Amino acid sequence: MRLLSALLVIFSLNCITYAGEVREIHVERRDIGEVLGKYVLPVSMRGKGYISKEIWRSPKGIVCTVSLFEHSSKTDGTFECVSPENYKAQIALECAVNSNSKTAVYMFFGMIGDGREVGNFYVWCA
Repeated sequence: MRLLSALLVIFSLNCITYAGEVREIHVERRDIGEVLGKYVLPVSMRGKGYISKEIWRSPKGIVCTVSLFEHSSKTDGTFECVSPENYKAQIALECAVNSNSKTAVYMFFGMIGDGREVGNFYVWCA
């Protein structure tokens, strides 16, 4: 009985410790309601404090990345795109607020007139 009680306490503490932990970052690239690309990145921040991952690269070289960092028991981040000419757009990601597709942050970045070089990005934590 003691062993069972001890296991229940350990399991409960483990659930409390990781309840607000970010497990995935979702990025969707859309155009007129159609999902053109869906990226789900598993996140393991334990001991790292900062991670960054390239999400999308256009045929002509626009590069978009998502970055996360832990601070004050929160996980926040950025989503940014950089053109080959070094034009950059960046948005903030608050995992406590942007926690599903309805509360996702949104960013448009691209070359007007070329559908392969345009991205309407929606980003959230899960």
